[in-house]
Amino acid sequence: MNVLDFDIKKGIYKFEIDDLNSDNHSHPVVEIIMASNGFFSLESGNQKEENVIFAIIDSNTKHKVISKNCTATLLMIESYNELLSTFLNQLGIELSNGVFINKDNSQNSKLLKEIELFTTHKDLKQIKDVRIQKCLEILENDELEYDTIISTLRSKVFLSESRLSHLFKENIGISIKKYLVWNKLKKAIHLVLNEKVTLTEASLQSGFFDQAHLSNAFKNILGITPSKAYNSRTLQL
Repeated sequence: MNVLDFDIKKGIYKFEIDDLNSDNHSHPVVEIIMASNGFFSLESGNQKEENVIFAIIDSNTKHKVISKNCTATLLMIESYNELLSTFLNQLGIELSNGVFINKDNSQNSKLLKEIELFTTHKDLKQIKDVRIQKCLEILENDELEYDTIISTLRSKVFLSESRLSHLFKENIGISIKKYLVWNKLKKAIHLVLNEKVTLTEASLQSGFFDQAHLSNAFKNILGITPSKAYNSRTLQL
């Protein structure tokens, strides 16, 4: 896997990978997959599409990707407001049950470039609810564990636990606990790529119990094992 971009602040992650084969998984990012060579199949819910060249999977949509002799570009985008979905609609892209599929190769590269350019110039992580925005800032900047995070967030935004949990999931799409795992995973990958530490060191520094804990989160959220992503990765920034 070649890592082309990994920008935690902007929430933009871009990769190139050969023969992407994932288990059923979901993640809090919009994912765009474009095959530059070959085809892939995509399963989501009861839907299965073969010979796919270009697909967009909405955040928190369970899916599975299978490919052989296929090189694909993956663009993952954290999007917590309506800017991206509005832009996709302007491009004539509508997600059906969280998925958009295109088997025509003529416009895919152009589409990917337009979407990527749009994301780099817009703040897709800005949330209308300032209380939940504050929560995100705390989660991303403070080293907190789940047993203390709720009380810390409540003290900052003056919400009951149930109201806080409801608003967070409504705005972000996942629970605070799941977002905390996602946040740790991003930090771990960032450490491996930029600090040249081992997976074991990255897991501990980012708040996981051990490398097995990191590997489990990695596979649940990204659908593949960290060894597949890490052992062959090169950083191209």
